[in-house]
Amino acid sequence: MNITEKPVERQRSIYRVDSFTVPVAARDEFLDRLVVIRDFLQSQSGCLFNRIAETAAENGVVRMMTIVEWRDQGAVQNARANAAAYYERTGFNPQELMDKLGITPDFGLFRDTAV
Repeated sequence: MNITEKPVERQRSIYRVDSFTVPVAARDEFLDRLVVIRDFLQSQSGCLFNRIAETAAENGVVRMMTIVEWRDQGAVQNARANAAAYYERTGFNPQELMDKLGITPDFGLFRDTAV
């Protein structure tokens, strides 16, 4: 690169990290739904990494987490719109399911740091 060229800034991934406190009795039903959502998101353009994780049951609950890495903000926005259309088409309401099953969510969106 010569002195007059600007460095090309690399695209930084965006991570959607959601955690859920799930009553043990609701674990299997909720996991089934998470798998459906994971498979849908995995099919979306720009999805680079997509996992579901959980802790062992303790005090009647399990902690579950989903981690999705997206190529960029455009991929996140596209997936969000496609997911909303998919939920509408299939009659699925995530908040209603979590309310019904007694699940407490914590949603987060993170970006790669500059270091």
